[in-house]
Amino acid sequence: MIRRTRVEIDLAAIVANARSVRAVTGTALYAVVKADGYGHGAVAVAKALADAHAADGFCTSLVEEGVALREAGITAPILVMGPSQVGGEDEMVEARLTAVISSHEELAALAHVTRARAHAHGGAAIEAHLKVDTGMGRLGVPTERAPELAVEASRNGIAITGLMTHFACADSDDPADPDSMTRRQLAKFAEVDRAVVRAGAPIRVRHAANSSAALLFPEARFDLVRAGIAIYGNGAWATTGSMGMRFVTAIAQLRHVAKGDSVGYGATWHAARESRVAVLPCGYADGLPRSASGHAEVAIRGKRVPLIGRISMDIAVADVTDVPEAQVGDAVVMLGKAGGGVSITAAEYAAWAGINEYEVTCGMSKRVPRLYAPLGTPAIEAAA
Repeated sequence: MIRRTRVEIDLAAIVANARSVRAVTGTALYAVVKADGYGHGAVAVAKALADAHAADGFCTSLVEEGVALREAGITAPILVMGPSQVGGEDEMVEARLTAVISSHEELAALAHVTRARAHAHGGAAIEAHLKVDTGMGRLGVPTERAPELAVEASRNGIAITGLMTHFACADSDDPADPDSMTRRQLAKFAEVDRAVVRAGAPIRVRHAANSSAALLFPEARFDLVRAGIAIYGNGAWATTGSMGMRFVTAIAQLRHVAKGDSVGYGATWHAARESRVAVLPCGYADGLPRSASGHAEVAIRGKRVPLIGRISMDIAVADVTDVPEAQVGDAVVMLGKAGGGVSITAAEYAAWAGINEYEVTCGMSKRVPRLYAPLGTPAIEAAA
């Protein structure tokens, strides 16, 4: 049995979005599938992109995420961006994952494994990418230490074949501002690139752009872009892509509420008129944030209606007084396309809850089943 509350994933839309990113940037694309593909399902997304030849590689955060992709048959390059690599170096090397080195400690841990493997098995150097901190202030080696770390890596059987950084403000900077934070980071990246190459690092690829930078800052595209939110049809790319996710439930009960009566915990909503309300079997345990109470809307029969009262763990309530044709079993779209030209975007959903778009899709609970529309078939339609 599949719950009527479910997340529907349109793999064809995700593939189309990835192809759009590659067409716009003219570079290779590494699809970011960390955090279970931002809630869309990392394995399903990666397999769809790989089968369609729509991505050149993949990015994860955890070693375990990369290993899971290998076990699912993904053969393309997989970049483990960390910082949770320490302790998983053997598994990373065994699964042919590419490590991102962002500290001396990470280099030392990987070097220990490479020395042990070389002693036992011999073989060529292990390839890794070096991440430099150009202003994010989070992960990455200091720019002035990058050349010496590249040399140290080489001495320990690690070839630094990639150089990368990460932008702090690409989604908010003005692309026309020559002194923006993003452009200052780009200038630092160019300096460290020259220094690392002079130190003898065999750099083959350079990358810095996340989804926002890939769209807004052409000079940041380099050899590849790391696109996450863009391939899922959200963020700065929302106007050019299609959402890859729909969050759907169905009306469980219809109730009449007398004028002046309340609905939900805390009696925060009182009927201003004789009302008809729909009980929805979906709540904050499913991915509908409680903080959206009093703000969120859903779509029923192609019409937007407000959620009323407080969203609880398993239940939300919609005011369907103005949708007299609504019936028990009707589909309720909380996120995504709802028919009749009506859509509820991730940006809206995020604004109602006071979160960002990443949290919207990543926050879809594991207890909500995922349904996938196979490539070459129409997107899944909500049950009537």
